Amino acid sequence: MVFKFCVLALASAAAGFACNASAQSVPDTPQTAVPQVQTSNWQGLEPGVLVETHPAGATSQVDGAAQALFVRYTTRNVQGEPALASGLVLLPQNQAYPDGQWPLVVYGHMTTGVADACAPTHGSEDSSELRRMQQGDSLASELLARGVVVARPDYEGLGEAGPHPYLRGDSLARAMRDMASAVAAQWPQIGPNWAAAGHSEGGVAALNSGNRLHPPARGLHLAAVAAITPVTQLENLITAAEPLPLTGPAIDVAVALAALVLKGIASVDPDFERFLLLEGGLSEQAIALWPDLERLCLQDLASAESWGGLSPHALQGPNGDQGVAEMRSALRKDDVRLLPMRRDLPIRIDAGLLDSVALIPFTEQLVMEYRQRGYDVTYARWPAEHSPTADMAAPAIAQWLMEQAFDPARMATPAHTDALASRGGVSSPLTLFLLTLTALASRRRLITIRRTGA
Repeated sequence: MVFKFCVLALASAAAGFACNASAQSVPDTPQTAVPQVQTSNWQGLEPGVLVETHPAGATSQVDGAAQALFVRYTTRNVQGEPALASGLVLLPQNQAYPDGQWPLVVYGHMTTGVADACAPTHGSEDSSELRRMQQGDSLASELLARGVVVARPDYEGLGEAGPHPYLRGDSLARAMRDMASAVAAQWPQIGPNWAAAGHSEGGVAALNSGNRLHPPARGLHLAAVAAITPVTQLENLITAAEPLPLTGPAIDVAVALAALVLKGIASVDPDFERFLLLEGGLSEQAIALWPDLERLCLQDLASAESWGGLSPHALQGPNGDQGVAEMRSALRKDDVRLLPMRRDLPIRIDAGLLDSVALIPFTEQLVMEYRQRGYDVTYARWPAEHSPTADMAAPAIAQWLMEQAFDPARMATPAHTDALASRGGVSSPLTLFLLTLTALASRRRLITIRRTGA
């Protein structure tokens, strides 16, 4: 991919910059080696066929799993061409269900980046991205304890050939659906129902799995969807941040995420990539950092030596306004709030009151609009930031998935209570303000306790 970038740069003398991808101040994000592709003639197989299983790496082991397997399965890329995708399959120690009835949950991970090193199955102990790669472990353990098979796709282009179309809904849904088909066909113990769950980008993947215009997983019924802090109205965040002339904590991550969004759009629109790199869409500083997206994961991209060292305003080239407009348009068209969800599908959304990525007013609006369209939405809020919300909500989500998608009489663990779960209306502005103040106060007290050791 770096080669591709260099070719694009050299193709235009007007670009006015040198291809200096070798001058890297941030080392490549570490990753563990995975087995080379050993299967041949997989291109003729239909999507959703498991073609390889191998023992998973050390960082992919999860409590409650009898086996953790690195797998490859067939799928289609955004161009409709045959492709391979990878992922993790966790088989439960607790076999609480008879053969033919094992529950299956496919879980989409949060944003880690678009480089192969960012595929969770490529995680290593020294990876700067390990925390996000393992962010779904709490929910996986809760599900494994209940006898659930948990499948975790890496997504299209992450860890396998091809680019990762970051936050592109159809691609994410296909990764979830094809992995469900592949896993269910490989293990006949699995029953006819499956559920989609995910966090952040994975929340977008889970919601897109419920799009009634998409084909179903082969031979399976999608029985429930759970989305933790799904990203919505990202175009409005970009509008608010775009003029900022400085960077710093939180802004650095936001700039890295914006770069990933640009890369994701470019992966499905070559003309947009050409505009960014050759026609003044990005600044020369940003163009010089473009190859970082293919070798660094989010934590490293947010460093001062990479995209995190640029202010939002510094991303723009001479035609930056046009680039921002096109990015906003692409995000708006692919936003989860516009999805035509299946009307009989139970949906759960968990939000963090302190979330600085998936802002709670936007999540509340998503819930409200879904309900206005007649969708069955359970909504819960937690006094947490973007990432910790997944851990805090894990027991309640696992319980809800069992009740909605599988036989509740077979649940083996005690019930859990949601923090602020609701099937009624969303908060009024005043209630939301008070909830947020309460959460902030709780967070401040928690920080004080940690500092004093109390």
